Amino acid sequence: MAKRHLKVTGDLGRVVFLEFDLRNTPSIEESVRHSDVVYNLIGRDYPTKYDLYGCCYIDIADNLRNFDLEDVHVEGAERIADAVAKYDVDRFIHMSSHNADKNSPSEFYRTKARGEEITRKIFPETTIVRPAPVFGFEDRLLHKLAGVSNLFMSNNLQQRFWPVHAIDIGTALSKMLEDDRTAGETFELYGPKNYSMAEIAQLVDREIIKHRRHLNIPKRMMKPIAKILNQLIWWKTTSADEVEREFIDQVIDPRAKTFKDLNIEPGDVADFTFQYLQDYRSASFYDLPPATEREKREEKKYLHVLDDQ
Repeated sequence: MAKRHLKVTGDLGRVVFLEFDLRNTPSIEESVRHSDVVYNLIGRDYPTKYDLYGCCYIDIADNLRNFDLEDVHVEGAERIADAVAKYDVDRFIHMSSHNADKNSPSEFYRTKARGEEITRKIFPETTIVRPAPVFGFEDRLLHKLAGVSNLFMSNNLQQRFWPVHAIDIGTALSKMLEDDRTAGETFELYGPKNYSMAEIAQLVDREIIKHRRHLNIPKRMMKPIAKILNQLIWWKTTSADEVEREFIDQVIDPRAKTFKDLNIEPGDVADFTFQYLQDYRSASFYDLPPATEREKREEKKYLHVLDDQ
């Protein structure tokens, strides 16, 4: 029953769940051996850890790690690619990340780049997908900005990127399944408009009809704080590498293919905020319809001065 919500379609025998462990090669091989196409969507944007209850807190970072970024993005991807090559699977589609770069100051982006390199080395026909920051149901973009816990940051919300709709990513992955011309290609999938995080925060505030406060803490202070929080608290908080990523704008690889090569027109995040953020409104404004295009144009004509004193 714990997995039932994952069954989005298909009847008995059409959708089969197979349990595997990313460090257990035989279990990975058993999962892919009868497949025509394998999607590797496994990833982690912060190092996970064991439950610390009853444990001593000495050398937490070294001794109590469960999966770090190298384990997931490089070693895990290598085992999956090995299994795909061993059983001669027709197609392998590997989900990477925007800004994947072996020389990046972010460990997340460095490990994503090494994962791309090793999967292509083992299985040259690997299709690599680099999505921009994604918005949609249960995302970590709009919902993060709309929540009350997103209080601290280090770059004044100045990070810039092209947010992409999760539905568009899913459509692209589906088309890659049917189009053998995408084999061995790299795709940069990003939205139609470039935003700063501050601009998206303004969209969020306008949609939920609330103003979320954000406190800026210098990077040299926030990184060690985030590292300690990630080590001591078992639930998702933040990590030092996430702080580092706040200072890295999205860079598009001009050699990669895009939505255009798949005949997909990606949606703009501004057109979907009502759909995903309505539940954050108070009861007084819950049923208020989204702003019309005319209202949006009229709003841009005025300079709003807020006096909080």
